[in-house]
Amino acid sequence: MRIADLAGWDRDFPVKYLLVKEDEDGVEQFWGRCAGVEGLFGEPVPLPREVLTLRGCRPDGPLCELLAGPDASARSLGEVCVEVWDDERPVQWWTLVDAVVVAHQPCPADPERRDIVLGAGVRSEESFLGLPAAPRFELFAGTATGDTVGAGRCSAVDGLFEERAAPAPVPLELIGCEPAEPLLAALRRPRRTERDWVELLVLDRHGAVMASRTLGLAITGARPSVLGGTLVDITLTDGGSDRPSPAARPIWAHWYQGPPTEPNLWAP
Repeated sequence: MRIADLAGWDRDFPVKYLLVKEDEDGVEQFWGRCAGVEGLFGEPVPLPREVLTLRGCRPDGPLCELLAGPDASARSLGEVCVEVWDDERPVQWWTLVDAVVVAHQPCPADPERRDIVLGAGVRSEESFLGLPAAPRFELFAGTATGDTVGAGRCSAVDGLFEERAAPAPVPLELIGCEPAEPLLAALRRPRRTERDWVELLVLDRHGAVMASRTLGLAITGARPSVLGGTLVDITLTDGGSDRPSPAARPIWAHWYQGPPTEPNLWAP
């Protein structure tokens, strides 16, 4: 498959995207080409805010410093990593996103420790084993220099192990798409390919690949394109959770004209 042979067509607007997929032998197959994609850029869907309580906590590092100040509830800890340990090693990892101290008080069972109420978004990172019979919770937080340091330990984290619904997927629209035979087959039988994927190649104005994204092939619908002719517009159920930020649009627009001719244009 030659990109140069696929990057042009006899229409008044350019090809900006190619859809390709590797077969079982690792050979790229051409699935289609498009004039546009709507929904490619987007900020991550924010996690719902939750209330958690660190029970029997011995705060350290950034958490200890925050609790010692007069305005603990007005400052964020940023991301707090919670490691769940058995007797020997961590077996689960959680991230508390934008963790904020709501309140804190001495632990009734041990006045030397604190019960700390946090507000945060909760993200499960990894789990090797189930919850140990007697878990230990180690806390880590970031510093102003970007390092991660210990923030203490606690005997329990109320609210951590709740059932959480997955965020609703955000659709992606392929606009002005000319499907090749593999994509036509997927459109005829969308359920057979809903667990499949394709690679979206982003082209610059010279037809060179300037970026790529992996897209799931769960197809919600297809219809005659707003651009007319024999083209179709295709809706994918989920455009993915790692889309580039809208703040990157100017950079992509610059690269569309060709690679930059001076350094550090990305720095701002």
